[in-house]
Amino acid sequence: MDEPGPPSMVGKEGMPEPAPRPKGPKLKFTREDDALLVRLKETKNITWKQISEFFPGRSAGTLQVRYCTKLKAKTTLWNDDMIQRLRTAIHDYDNDRWRFISSKVGSGFSATACKAKAEEIEAEDMREEEGAASDSDDDQQNTVDGDVEEQDADGEGET
Repeated sequence: MDEPGPPSMVGKEGMPEPAPRPKGPKLKFTREDDALLVRLKETKNITWKQISEFFPGRSAGTLQVRYCTKLKAKTTLWNDDMIQRLRTAIHDYDNDRWRFISSKVGSGFSATACKAKAEEIEAEDMREEEGAASDSDDDQQNTVDGDVEEQDADGEGET
């Protein structure tokens, strides 16, 4: 039994045609699906349940998540003021992040000290990774050379 709710808008004057039902489980959204979803959400005053009626086989929740996480971010217009506010927020977050981390490390470790040590550890880890990659290349070459030497010792590697 259907839940009571707002009336269906499919087929009403001024409303677009519904999207075709996906052929199979979990098909990706097409560009046309995305365009229809944005159009319905931003130009029609209808609920997610009503919007879902334009997308057979897709739930209102799926459409809402798609719109909020994938589509809305693409259409956001940034002006200079918003960009500056974003920069400020990132800077504030970075400062707060290290204060939070220092509180987890324990008393006597300032946010600045934790940040400096983390950068030092990160640099060491990167050097170790680079060294491990280089050692891996050397090991691979030694294995190839070793195989050739073993073949030569058996007399089968020479012609």
